[in-house]
Amino acid sequence: MSHLRLRVKSGFRLSTLALSIGLSLASSHGFALEALDDEGLADSTGEGIAFLPENFSMQFKDENNVAGAGSIRLIPVGPLSTAVEDKGYQKADIYLYGLSLAQSKKDYGIERTNSDWGTGFGNVSAIGATPSATDFGRPITSWGSATNPWIFKTITDSAPNFAGVSKDVPYLSFEAPLMHTTIPTTGPEASAYNLKMGFWADAFMRDKTIVENAGGDKYAGLSNRLRLNFVWDGFSVNGSNLKVFRTLDGVTAGMGGTYTANLKINNVITSKTFNYGLNTSYNETLGIAGVVRLNSGPTNGHDSRATVSGQTINRTTPVNDTTGITITYQPPTNADVPGSFPNGGMCTYPRPNTVGNSSSHAGQCLTQEGYKTLTHTASGTNNWTPPAAKSVIRINTQELLGSVFGDGTPALGGAGAKGNIPNFGPNSNAEGVFLYNPNINIVLGNLYQPLMFSTDGGNFSMELARIPDNAAIYKKIYQDYDNPNSTEYLGRTCNVHSCGSTVNLGGTSYQDSKATHSSITIGSTEYDSVKNRLTAYKGIEAIGISIGELKAGTALYSENKVDYTQVFRRTRVGNTSCFLGICGDGSWGSWSAWSPVAPKLGTIANPNPYETEFNQNTNGQILGIQTTVPNPYVNNLNPPGATVANNFGSAVIDGLLIQHFKFTTTGLN
Repeated sequence: MSHLRLRVKSGFRLSTLALSIGLSLASSHGFALEALDDEGLADSTGEGIAFLPENFSMQFKDENNVAGAGSIRLIPVGPLSTAVEDKGYQKADIYLYGLSLAQSKKDYGIERTNSDWGTGFGNVSAIGATPSATDFGRPITSWGSATNPWIFKTITDSAPNFAGVSKDVPYLSFEAPLMHTTIPTTGPEASAYNLKMGFWADAFMRDKTIVENAGGDKYAGLSNRLRLNFVWDGFSVNGSNLKVFRTLDGVTAGMGGTYTANLKINNVITSKTFNYGLNTSYNETLGIAGVVRLNSGPTNGHDSRATVSGQTINRTTPVNDTTGITITYQPPTNADVPGSFPNGGMCTYPRPNTVGNSSSHAGQCLTQEGYKTLTHTASGTNNWTPPAAKSVIRINTQELLGSVFGDGTPALGGAGAKGNIPNFGPNSNAEGVFLYNPNINIVLGNLYQPLMFSTDGGNFSMELARIPDNAAIYKKIYQDYDNPNSTEYLGRTCNVHSCGSTVNLGGTSYQDSKATHSSITIGSTEYDSVKNRLTAYKGIEAIGISIGELKAGTALYSENKVDYTQVFRRTRVGNTSCFLGICGDGSWGSWSAWSPVAPKLGTIANPNPYETEFNQNTNGQILGIQTTVPNPYVNNLNPPGATVANNFGSAVIDGLLIQHFKFTTTGLN
């Protein structure tokens, strides 16, 4: 038997009615009324109703009370264009099954395994019972508290209109319980931070030439089924809210100007006019603003990172001998350059532009230069163990091997396995896309940048208003990222740690939801509490996104390489004269590694002390630069370590502001 208990409080300061309603969804129990005090709500203004769900869960079942079999059918309407049909596209029938919302089978902060996110869509366990292996979850003990409930209310705030003039804005608000600044890990309220949601879906292509249910066959015209499963185990919606209001005014005709563009609509070029700036349609229309907060909890601690152990190190240093030298400077001989050399017959060529010296240098007939690349390598193996997964999203199409589910779908039934509910439990390896410890905080508009819905008589538009070029407005939205407490720019980022300011109710501190910028993080993070800034943790311990379940790995190989170019020099021996165009043809001596070039002109330091000295050459080669790695660094060179192959690490988008967007349907006129 599943239960829903709602505590309802209305009126706040202006009304005195307070109710508690106990409702059994599976029985004919009556309502029980219970007085509640106004603690924590005494300072609220406006009219509203407060809800406190206790022992709450929701699940789609079919007419036979089978969990996971209840469905919503999504049927597309309207014709497909000829151009689309010529490409082979068809409409799709979609069945959304088993939509379930409950508390996880595991307590807050306890590791989730494939028995949690991989289980089939079984029943929600009875209140107070220990969940069985096939249960989906358990009832949410208390979704908020008497001082921090769900609230449906009307309220009035002051906000600037589109011209920057402050006016009162009455709005209707639906608010989830506020998010604690310190998330409770025990007690009834911890259950609100430990939700589990899931659904699965079947989608079929439908042939429009075949009548639905032709000849009594419910699958007539359906083909190419796609099956998908989604489960998120371990998250909260606390801090979310939705506001509905009439937008303010202030936009005048032509504000910002217009432009015309040619759009291809149903293969017809159509001219459309758009606004650069604000549109008068913004004035006094339906406006919506909201904050969507879906959080698994802070992820900047070591409990959100993998453990790396057993690192081995093997360093290899190349032999710095004279084999394989590439010559960069080959001086000319008498045969190479007949006649007189430049500069009065002296064998001279300019040096490179080293600090303190750009003059010619005699004697280059006697010198040859070259280089050799030397590679230092540090390699090794390590073990890698993922942390306990406290929150997991799994999106997959995998069904348990050994079970037969056919090619049908439960809503349409059929013989044998056609109407069976699939089991998405994993086999030896769990497939799908896994997102670990996600935190999603989306700010979608506010009272002075509303989300609006409109129509031009045929097509439908959804638009988040442009931010006006008016300091009275944009300074309320923009933020100084390096100074989160700026009193000039009032915008703030909403992430799992903070969402604007804080609120105190009944002696407990909660996060407010008055931010303007969004934050999305998946997996391991680093947090700057001074700037309220999240960044992705970049070490090999990072987790977040994987293809397939993260599992421990052993003897994982990695290596680190550092190349440097050792410069060499040798000189002629034997006949080494070089005067009045006569360049000696003596043989070359042995190569030797070249030490850094000394500073020029005695006092000016050379910024590239390891560079070769000559840059003009019979074959046009350019000088080489020696990037010597000092021995202490080479000796400390370590392998970077390795993670398992299916781990893509963490991802963060923090401080995101949506300046403006607009979606418009086309071709419906």
